[in-house]
Amino acid sequence: MNEEEKKTCACPSCQSRFRVSAVLKGKFVSCKRCGKAFKISFGDEGAHGDEGAHEEADQQVPGGEFYLTTSEDKLSAYIRPKGEVPERISFESIKELLEIKGIKYGQVNGALISEYIKKIPDSTKPFKIAQGKMPEPTMDAKVKHYFDTNPLKIGTVKESGDVDFKNRGEIPQVKKGDLLAEKIPGVEGAPGMDVFGEVIPIPKPRDINLRCGKGAEMSEDKLKVLAKIDGRPELSFDGKVAVLPGLSISGDVGLETGHIEFDGNIEVSGAIQDGFRVTGKRLTASEILKAEIDIEGDIVVLGGIIGAHIRTTGKLRARYVRGAEIEALDDVVVEKEIIDSKIETNGICTVEKGKMLSSWISAKKGVEAHEIGSEASKPCMLVIGFSKSTRNEVEKIEEKIQQKKQEQEEHRRPISELNEKSDRIEKEIGKLAQLEDRATVEQRTTRNKMEELRKANDKRGLAKAEKMISDLDLKIEQIKEPLDKLLEKRDQIVEKITGFENKIKDCEEQIKEFQGDIKALHASSKKEKQRPTVKVNGTIFSHATIKAPHGSIILRENLEHVSIRESRILAPDSSVIWDMDISRLRGSSPS
Repeated sequence: MNEEEKKTCACPSCQSRFRVSAVLKGKFVSCKRCGKAFKISFGDEGAHGDEGAHEEADQQVPGGEFYLTTSEDKLSAYIRPKGEVPERISFESIKELLEIKGIKYGQVNGALISEYIKKIPDSTKPFKIAQGKMPEPTMDAKVKHYFDTNPLKIGTVKESGDVDFKNRGEIPQVKKGDLLAEKIPGVEGAPGMDVFGEVIPIPKPRDINLRCGKGAEMSEDKLKVLAKIDGRPELSFDGKVAVLPGLSISGDVGLETGHIEFDGNIEVSGAIQDGFRVTGKRLTASEILKAEIDIEGDIVVLGGIIGAHIRTTGKLRARYVRGAEIEALDDVVVEKEIIDSKIETNGICTVEKGKMLSSWISAKKGVEAHEIGSEASKPCMLVIGFSKSTRNEVEKIEEKIQQKKQEQEEHRRPISELNEKSDRIEKEIGKLAQLEDRATVEQRTTRNKMEELRKANDKRGLAKAEKMISDLDLKIEQIKEPLDKLLEKRDQIVEKITGFENKIKDCEEQIKEFQGDIKALHASSKKEKQRPTVKVNGTIFSHATIKAPHGSIILRENLEHVSIRESRILAPDSSVIWDMDISRLRGSSPS
C-alpha cells in the first residue's frame, strides 16, 4: 500500500469523518471533535460502526479501562479505574494511553506505574500519572526604606495596658551620609511546563524608579539614596525620598501629632495644645498653651504663652505670657504683658510696650517694662544680678559628672574581682610551669646519661632511660593541656580588664568635658561688667520688691520713670556699703 495514500475513516462515537494516511490503519487516535479514542479502520472494516462497535473499540484502546483527568491549571494528570480492571492491564498500555491523551511532560517513572498496577484491586483513589513544572515567579523591583515612612502611630501602650494617645512615636532623624533607601532590582523567573508539554509563560519583572528630593543624593550606581544633610527623612506621595532640615507641622501639636521630639528646628503653624510635650533645637509656634517645652535654642511665639512650662538655652520672644513658668539662658522679650508668671533668665527680661503683674521675675541682666504692678494686683518680686539659670545648668552638669563617677566605680568593682582571679590563675600557671620545667630538665639529664650508657653498651640502663624519657613526655603532655587552658583563661580576663579600663577612661574624658562646660558657664557669667538694673518707663507700684546680690528694697510708694540698681559705696572707714540706688531715667521730666 502506498504510504502517501489517504483514506476516509469515521469516528464510531460521533460519526465524524476524517481523511487520514493509510499507514495509520490499526492505530488508536482521539477524535478531533468529541475526543473519544478509537481504532482506525477503513471501508467495511468498521469505520462507520454502531453503538456496539464503539464499545468494542473503546475496550480495545490501551488503558481504556481508566479515566484520565487533568487539573484546571494542567499541571497534574491523574488516572483512576472506570470499574473492575482486568488482569491484562500492563505498563505499556498505560504509557500508550498517555500518548493518546497527549500527556508529554512529567510522567512518573515506570517503577511507580508498575507498583500502582499491582495495587489497583485494593485502591480506587486517583493516581498522579504526570506532574508539570511550576513556573518560577518573577520578582518585581522594589524599594527598601531604612527609616519609618509613617512614624506617627495612633498611640503607645503604657505599662498599665492603657493607650497613651499623646505619645505617637519618635520622629525619625538621620545624619549626613546615612542610607535612606535602596532599590532591589527585579529578578526574572523561569517559565513552567504543563503535562501536555505546553510552555507556561511568565511576565517580565516590573521595574521601579528610585527617586530623591532635597537634602538627599543618589549613589553612583543609582541603587541607593543617601542623606546629604542632617535632618528628618520624608517619603513624599510621589515616592521621592528627601531630608528636611527642620520639622514643619501644619496645624496644632495635639492628638493628631502626639508629643514632638525632634533634634532640629521645629515650626508649628498652629498652637501647642494642653498636655503635649515638645523637645527640639529651635521652636516657632503661633501659641503655646499648658504644654511642656524643652528647647536647645531660641523660641519665637507669634501669639501668647498660657500656663506652659518652658525651658530654653536660647532667647524667648512672645506677644504675652500668662500663668507660665519659663527658664531661659538668654533674654526673655515680651511685647504686651507678663501676668501671674515665674520667669528665670540669665539675660534681661523685657516687656516692650506693656506691664508686669503679680509675677516673680529673676533676670541676671535686669528687668525693663513700661509698667510693673497695679493698685489691685499682687506686688511683683524682681530679682536681679543672680544667675540662677546658670546655677541650674551647673547643677545639671554636676549631676551628670556624678553619674559618670558612679559608672567608673561600677567598672572598677569587677576589675578588682578579675585581678584576684587572675592572681589565682597566675599561681596555678606558675606551679604547672615549674613542673613542666623540672620534667624538661630531667629529660635533658636523662638524654645526657644515655650517651654514657651507649658508650658503656649498657642495654639494660638504656632501656630504663628510654622508658623514663617516654614517661616524662607523657607527663609534659599532661601538664601542657591544663596549662594552655589556664593561659587562655588569663588572656580572657586580661581582655575583660582592658575593656573595663577603657570604659573608665571614657568616663574620665566625659567628666573633663563636663567640667569644661562648667568653667565656660562661670566665665560667661563673669564677663558681665554692667550692673543689672530695673528700668520702668511708666509706673512701678508700691510694695514691689527688688532684690540684688547684696541688698534689697520694698517700695513704699509708686514711682515713675525710674531706674533702680544696686550701688557700691565706700565708707569713710574704707568699708564697702551696698545700697539700692533709685534715679530718674534720662529724658524724663519730674512729675
